[in-house]
Amino acid sequence: MDLLGSLINIIKNLPLGRLAIKALNSLVGVLWSLPFIGKYINRIATHYLATRTHPRPRPFSLWSDVPAPKDSNGPVCDYTSWPGLTDRTFSSRHLPPLNNPLTLPSLAAATKLFMHETNTPVRTDRSSVLFMFFAQWFTDSFMRVNGDDRRKNSSNHDIDLCQIYGLNEETCRLLRAKEDGKLQHNEAITHAQFPDLLFDVMDNGELKVKCRYKELTHLDKTIELFEKFSTDINRKKFLYATGLDNGNSSIGYTAITTLFLREHNRICDLLIAVYAIEWKRDQDPAYFNERVFQTARMINTCLVLRLVVEEYINHIVGSKNFRLDHKFAERKNWYRTNWVSIEFNLLYRWHGMVPYAMNVNNQSVEAKDYRFNNELLETLGIETVLSAASEQAAGRIGLGNTPEFLKHAEMVSLQMGRDFKLRSYNDYRKQFKMRQLADFTELTRDVTLQQKLQQEYKHIDNLEFITGIFAEDHQNNAIFGELLETMVSYDAFTQIYTNPLLSTHIHNEQTLTEVGLDVIASTHSLQQLAERNKLTGTEVYMSFAASGVKT
Repeated sequence: MDLLGSLINIIKNLPLGRLAIKALNSLVGVLWSLPFIGKYINRIATHYLATRTHPRPRPFSLWSDVPAPKDSNGPVCDYTSWPGLTDRTFSSRHLPPLNNPLTLPSLAAATKLFMHETNTPVRTDRSSVLFMFFAQWFTDSFMRVNGDDRRKNSSNHDIDLCQIYGLNEETCRLLRAKEDGKLQHNEAITHAQFPDLLFDVMDNGELKVKCRYKELTHLDKTIELFEKFSTDINRKKFLYATGLDNGNSSIGYTAITTLFLREHNRICDLLIAVYAIEWKRDQDPAYFNERVFQTARMINTCLVLRLVVEEYINHIVGSKNFRLDHKFAERKNWYRTNWVSIEFNLLYRWHGMVPYAMNVNNQSVEAKDYRFNNELLETLGIETVLSAASEQAAGRIGLGNTPEFLKHAEMVSLQMGRDFKLRSYNDYRKQFKMRQLADFTELTRDVTLQQKLQQEYKHIDNLEFITGIFAEDHQNNAIFGELLETMVSYDAFTQIYTNPLLSTHIHNEQTLTEVGLDVIASTHSLQQLAERNKLTGTEVYMSFAASGVKT
């Protein structure tokens, strides 16, 4: 497969290489549609992206035996150690730390490169706001930085739908209903299912955490995140009990959580209709409840895996090329235990996508009103919110487009890269088998940006990783540059295909049931998921492409 990578790089470097690659992609797109040939092209393309760097395990992580000082990111170890190879509470890293620091601009100057200039139009791209919400929702489940020590994480390192099931079984039990395998939910406003409310409202108007949720491990963090944003008690009483501390962060995020909660409960009904007798519903209700829940949970998680490959990744690359295929990965050398890297965490800081306001029902809903506002979500309904998010273009991923209210988040990302001694942008190109660039003119055709980067970094070999990946010109129809696209695809595929639910010994009728396999095989889009879970009499539209833009 390295031969294939070398050939592609040679073609790209030819005078008409980009046109040749575009023509080759068109040919491959035609062949992809042929069932037998398409299956093998899909496997070759997936394997190509999954071998762009060395397979896990990696010699280094962010582990150190030195505790992190208060209000500091803490030191990282510059040699290989047993804890560094095994302790997954610390994030891994693709490359060892750089002990000879780069010549970098000030943190303020580097942050300024990311920020949107006032009185200029926000640049948009072909992605919708729904794509932005989904990206946050999806990555929140496994890229979980520990706020007290940013070298560490609270991730399970797998795609496991912890947004609705929680990070551990103790949390999961609290979020479950008592029968038929279902999840707790409320139907307070529209008689449609939403996650259960976290609080009871007392007669005197005081809010009291429901008894069943007092043991939620992330209860305090959930309330803390809300209270950092708002003191509005009317909003607070609509906080949901979800699987993650950030589960109430925006109406788009929570709408997607709600959609998968509804799907879980719908799958339970399908299983009950077929297996009630075989699984002893009347004779052993406790066994029945547990088996239905566990089976529905696995089916629902498989749906996420399929949709990430067939809708999310295909949107990123700009063509409907990839399909989920669970029958080949176990034989590959990259089939290794998952461990989320710090680079993967930082490259997902797509702050430029975030809109200043959402357009809903021809009204502008500002960021302060689409964040932490489940009352608005219930009033509008997830169908309206998801449709509105699908029709609006998100901001373009890249430098110069981050809204002012995310300036601190941008600065924190840059500081993490520096504190953890990440290597240069060119070093990461080399690591992912790409040609290193000689100057800023090869990075971007934007002359003004070239000049800014030259002024701040002096030479492209000084360009730090996080600035470089967002400065890159977008290739063909992709939504970001070559290195970022390759790294996202590499991590996505090697995280997805190593999921235990895709093992050939597990992804079968014995585990997932005939009903479950039918649900998984027949689902290829979020639109299908939304159609079968919408409130009767409503319309819903879900698309990662902004209205009128093809992918």
